[in-house]
Amino acid sequence: MKHPHSWDKADLHHHLQHALDLELWTIPLYLTALYSIKDLHRKPHSEYPDAAKLIFSVVIQEMLHLELVCNITNALGFSPKFSSPCYDEQVGIPFIHPKHGNLPRNLRGYSVKPQALNQNSLRLFCAIELPQPKKEIVWEKQNTYHSIADLYEALREGIPPLWDSCYVGDKQNTKQKNTFQEYHNQGGKSHGFSQIVTSIDTAMKAIEAIIEQGEGADAHFVPAAYRPPRKQKGKEDETSAYKGYLSHYQKFRILLHAYHHLPEVYDEREDATDLTAQHEMEVVFSDFLTELQVHFNGDGETFPDSFWQKMRAFGPAIAAVWESGRCPWFNGVKHH
Repeated sequence: MKHPHSWDKADLHHHLQHALDLELWTIPLYLTALYSIKDLHRKPHSEYPDAAKLIFSVVIQEMLHLELVCNITNALGFSPKFSSPCYDEQVGIPFIHPKHGNLPRNLRGYSVKPQALNQNSLRLFCAIELPQPKKEIVWEKQNTYHSIADLYEALREGIPPLWDSCYVGDKQNTKQKNTFQEYHNQGGKSHGFSQIVTSIDTAMKAIEAIIEQGEGADAHFVPAAYRPPRKQKGKEDETSAYKGYLSHYQKFRILLHAYHHLPEVYDEREDATDLTAQHEMEVVFSDFLTELQVHFNGDGETFPDSFWQKMRAFGPAIAAVWESGRCPWFNGVKHH
């Protein structure tokens, strides 16, 4: 594997796109498990069972990570591209190949496919978010990335040497997004999340935030500087910050250990032949991909209402497929 210090612009672009593809890949996968919980989409967030709150909080942070990666990508003069995720058992987790020996025994044998919330899906989720002990990587002796942390470590080493030749400049850096304000610096108590990327330093902080929240972080707990602020009880949006002191891996690990007590989920029925809900979900997902493509490549720090409407429609559309007796499928969906 080429050392990140030897990357050219094409290498950097490919790795940034890999990171974006991987972040996007997790979102439909986690949402499919989330909305397999019976009648969840009919409940306000405040009434979600604990298992749903844990998964939902991870999905929100994946969206934050998607934004951070796009901010880095746009700052460096590359255009983020949003393609439908492909869930293929032969391909596995995109760009990530966990070492069999590093996988705890209870995670081995996971299947790479959208599925209901159960022991099998949680094995996959833990494998995706598997912690990687911090160590020096000899890039020339490594032929693949064994964890998400490896991929981001490569970016952390590969970005600085190319920053000056790739950075678009402050005047042209107009596509930075700033939609997760609850993660900002809270009264100077911590540096929070660097959502606006204008320098090597802010790019490194963005990557550090992604790693520390759970993308391969070698820790049980998220450092205080990277936790979402506590919400007032009774507010629906507190679900997004549920147990924010836990990394993604730990959240999924808790659910895996308690898989006998997971909420009831929809069944996949052999007699379910009506594809109406699946086709309608594909339209909703296609529209959402279009919104991502257009607005992450557009000027301004915020998204229009249409973006949030399309995003909010995605979960119920997934739930409708489950209600029809089928597991949602996403391969081959393209944005308009």
